[in-house]
Amino acid sequence: MFKSLSILLASLLITSCVNIAPLVNPNSIINIYGVTAQPPQNGNWVVVAASGYQSSLASKGVNENESLVVNTSIFQLPELGSEKEFLDYVVKSRAATPKTGRFENKQNTEELSPLNGVVCVKYHSISEDKNAKIKDGTVSMLLESIGYNCQHPLNKTVGVNIEYSSRNFEETPNLSLSNHSAEYFNNIQFTEF
Repeated sequence: MFKSLSILLASLLITSCVNIAPLVNPNSIINIYGVTAQPPQNGNWVVVAASGYQSSLASKGVNENESLVVNTSIFQLPELGSEKEFLDYVVKSRAATPKTGRFENKQNTEELSPLNGVVCVKYHSISEDKNAKIKDGTVSMLLESIGYNCQHPLNKTVGVNIEYSSRNFEETPNLSLSNHSAEYFNNIQFTEF
C-alpha cells in the first residue's frame, strides 16, 4: 500500500521525461496538508505529481536510465492505541502490496524510529524490478527505498509517508542514497492542516 505508489512512480519514470518538466527551485517549499519540506538539495528535481495530499519529485540518477524519486503523501489511519500497534499496522500494510511477479524483494527492514520528534516507522527496502522500462526497452534494475510512515502529531488518524528512492542498475549502486535521504528527512516539518 505505502510503497506501491513510489515503486510505480520510480519504475515508470522514463529519464527523458525529466527533461520536459520545469526544474524545482531548491529554495522553494513543498506543501501538502500537514507537511512542509524543502526539495532535495542534490541534483535537479522536477514535479511528477502535486496535490494537497501528495507531492512527488523526480531527478535523473548518476547514470543514464537511473532515477531518483521523492514522495510525500498523507493517508488515513485507523485508531491505534500504541506505538506497537502502529508498527504492526505499517508492517502488515506494506506487506500487502500486490504480488505481480515483477518485483522481487531482496531486503526489507522496518522499525519504530522517530522523525523530528514524531512517532514513525522507518523502513529500508531493496527490490529487483525484473521489467524496468528504459528508453531502449526493458531491463532488470534495483529499486532501493528509504522512508518513514508517521502518525501526524496533530491527528493520529492521519498517516504521513515520506520516501526517497533510487532506481539503478545493480552494478552501479547509489552510494549517496542514505546521506541524501537523511538530509531530506531532517527538513520535514509537520504542520497544521
